[in-house]
Amino acid sequence: MVLTNSVAVIYRHNCVRLAFVIGTLILFIFHVIVNHLHEVGHKTLFLHDTYRPEHSVVNDIQPTRAIYHLLNIINYIWQFAWLIYTLTFLFRRSAAGYLYLIPNTLTLTFYITFILGLLTQTFWVLFFSSHVNWAWLAYLISFLLLSLSLFILINNLALNRNIYETDGLNRDVWCLRFLAQNGIAYIACWTAIRFVLTFDVFLQRNLSCSLLNAGTVCLIIAFIIAVGYYIFPNINAAYVEQYAYQFSPWIVFILYFWGVVQYNWIPYNVTRNNIIAVIELIAILVFTVIAILLFSLRYSRSKIDRFAI
Repeated sequence: MVLTNSVAVIYRHNCVRLAFVIGTLILFIFHVIVNHLHEVGHKTLFLHDTYRPEHSVVNDIQPTRAIYHLLNIINYIWQFAWLIYTLTFLFRRSAAGYLYLIPNTLTLTFYITFILGLLTQTFWVLFFSSHVNWAWLAYLISFLLLSLSLFILINNLALNRNIYETDGLNRDVWCLRFLAQNGIAYIACWTAIRFVLTFDVFLQRNLSCSLLNAGTVCLIIAFIIAVGYYIFPNINAAYVEQYAYQFSPWIVFILYFWGVVQYNWIPYNVTRNNIIAVIELIAILVFTVIAILLFSLRYSRSKIDRFAI
């Protein structure tokens, strides 16, 4: 108990919210273990042969193995970073309560949508991984749920920003932006790439599309998603400040398109999809430069928050 302006403030934990904070970390560890066992083909957990769905057909939109694993490793590190950081909220307090409760940024709605986004992938791997043709549906649902959880977090952080500043917790605003916001944006975009790769399987197997046509459709979808993540924060002044320090999608899309070009480009035997991938990589690099220039301009003119802890 503390006294604030002669008013007694009693700090109490909320068992439900506490369970979600700790449970999300446990579920993510479970998610990582299940995906790893599926990758290595663990015969006790998975009775049938296991492989990534996109390997069930030949395609020309897949990145190199090294890039794929790099994207995966970065994802795991980033998720663990923000999940472990938010555990500190269980012991730290604002003027009105424990940080995981007040300011009300890490809401139940945020955690539920994030968990459902994870579980959609995990359940598919556990129970439906033999149905490779429909893996795209699980990743699409997961992508939408993770994007929704990102929007909820960003909105909550904007609503509660003044509380953090008033209580001298400005450092936590920046930690939430760099760790949680960018971490969730990263996993959402990485899931979008998995959706695109598995949708190629569906197009070839279920709709009888050729390798070339299926790849073209999927590369266009990947580019549309990438452009959305680049442009959306800049088309509405209300979102400019909230998304100003969100940069992780750049990493995902640059590495992905670079990996596609590196893995599939064959000199003197260039296909339509090779050319599309190169064009999209160049466009993404141009968008990144423009985004950095816009950020620099806004930062210099104090149109967005200046970094300060």
